[in-house]
Amino acid sequence: MRLNQLLCIAMVVLWLGQAATLAAADMAGAWKGVLSSADGSQAEVQVDFSPQGFPLYSYTNNQGLTRQVELARAGQTVEYVPRGGGVQRMVVQSVERGPGQLTVRIAGSFERASQGYLDQQQEAALFEYALVPGGLKMRVTTRSTSHFGDKDMIVGGEPNAVVAEGLLQRLH
Repeated sequence: MRLNQLLCIAMVVLWLGQAATLAAADMAGAWKGVLSSADGSQAEVQVDFSPQGFPLYSYTNNQGLTRQVELARAGQTVEYVPRGGGVQRMVVQSVERGPGQLTVRIAGSFERASQGYLDQQQEAALFEYALVPGGLKMRVTTRSTSHFGDKDMIVGGEPNAVVAEGLLQRLH
């Protein structure tokens, strides 16, 4: 009886592992929809996922080259010079997967110096994705701050926090 119970448990664990893998892979491809925030603002977004079900970060550098990076593990860093100069840096802080769910936390910064002035911006973002019967539910929570100054004084605005969410549909 003990062996049968162990075999049954092993089969359930294997099945759940496969189900989690299939659900994550179900996110693969392109998804599009509208995100809305509490203040009534809306934005149309498109999110691309790799065949393994991880989001793809796309950026264009100052030479006009567009690149895509799969955000699959904590510690990944993407750094580039965007059009207009400065340095853009994005670091993946965490990636958590569950059956039909994915959460990615990133921290980003931008710095540019021009004619004696320094412009700095920091942002933290939490992206939450969940497969639901109607499509892909997406929720983004961002916190950002910015500072501008010269050698004598730096001024900054109050931190800004925004939560936006919506239901995305797979593009065919």
